[in-house]
Amino acid sequence: MRRKGLTMLLIFSFAFLPSFLSADETLKLDMMIEEARKNNPEILAAYKRYEASKARIPQAKSLDDPTLGFTFEKIPRGTLKLNKTMPDDRMFSLTQALPFFGKLSLKGKIALVESQMAASEYKQKELEVINAVKNAYYDLFMNDREIGLNKQSLILLKSITKTVEARYTVGEITQEELFKLNLEIARLSNTILNLQQEKQAKETRLNTLLNRDSESPLGAPELTEDTSFNQDIKSLYQSTLLNQPELIIFSYAIEKNKYAKSLAKKSFFPDFMAGLVQRGITSGSIGPWDLMLSFTVPFWFWTKQRYEVKEAIANLEEAEAAYKAMQNRAFAETKDLAIRIEIAKNKINLYKTNLMPILESSISTSLTGFTSGKGDFMLLLDNQRMLIETKMSYYKALVEYNMNLADLERTAGIDLREVKK
Repeated sequence: MRRKGLTMLLIFSFAFLPSFLSADETLKLDMMIEEARKNNPEILAAYKRYEASKARIPQAKSLDDPTLGFTFEKIPRGTLKLNKTMPDDRMFSLTQALPFFGKLSLKGKIALVESQMAASEYKQKELEVINAVKNAYYDLFMNDREIGLNKQSLILLKSITKTVEARYTVGEITQEELFKLNLEIARLSNTILNLQQEKQAKETRLNTLLNRDSESPLGAPELTEDTSFNQDIKSLYQSTLLNQPELIIFSYAIEKNKYAKSLAKKSFFPDFMAGLVQRGITSGSIGPWDLMLSFTVPFWFWTKQRYEVKEAIANLEEAEAAYKAMQNRAFAETKDLAIRIEIAKNKINLYKTNLMPILESSISTSLTGFTSGKGDFMLLLDNQRMLIETKMSYYKALVEYNMNLADLERTAGIDLREVKK
């Protein structure tokens, strides 16, 4: 009766293994993502670059500073006696450079587009970091499951050790079979130790992304088995086209170069310099005044302005070609990830609905037979190993599904789980 109770306990533990793999506090992915948004240095740096780019817009639209000057003319030779000059030779001047109409407006538009590009770069960096957090979290989840599965396998093997040794004593089991059992226990113990060491590195990676102390303790990650995502490829293409920050940056580059082309064409027109001179500034009364207006002559248009326009046209055409190339790469990546998600879903379904139930039934039968003194120990060992490997393959497929979905969210530029809801 005691042996039967042990058998049922082991069978039960294998059937409901995921529910008690770790007793640690649950580590929530959503909380990790929000913490990364607030504290990750790369995201904060990208945001500050965006803030700086906004501050450049009013600068680009502003006139250059005016020039104030004081002039004393006809100072007697060989002296520094400014009071010996005539009142009308003592002047105060104010000059202001005035770009040709439309140039400042175009510079402001270019600065605005550059700010929009910086905003997209900030969004791109946020998506990259969130994607890294998700992948680190899923990687830690897989490590946690591998440790738990190997520990559970070790518990099973250790629980039947006395039975195996007793049967070896009476000659029912060979020395080779006993050796294989001890070898498997040693292998599992070493595997668990290595996985626990790897876990420390994975936790450090996640802590670093969250800008925490590298040795901060983390709970046990969890992962829902929801694989219901199913969005048609055309809607994914549309999401990528409208929301992927990198693609939006390329589209802004086209807009920026259009403005740069217009600005280059305006270089054929003159800029102006206006000046006002007030004489007699020390005479105690307002004296005569002078008005000055000058303008630049774009005389070297055949070697400077003309090639400036050519450069702007080439930059625009390069930006248009780069955008098209980026769009093609983005669509190809979207299609590839969508297919990978479907493949992972197929694997999950295979392991969950077919392979694992068959192996759980097989090991239950083998364990019952072995504890009753009739079963084959080597068959039990093989079934146990196959079940653990299949469960690991199931969790790997589940992690692959979620990692590919996270990569697709980065490519499409949106939270696809929210879209699904």
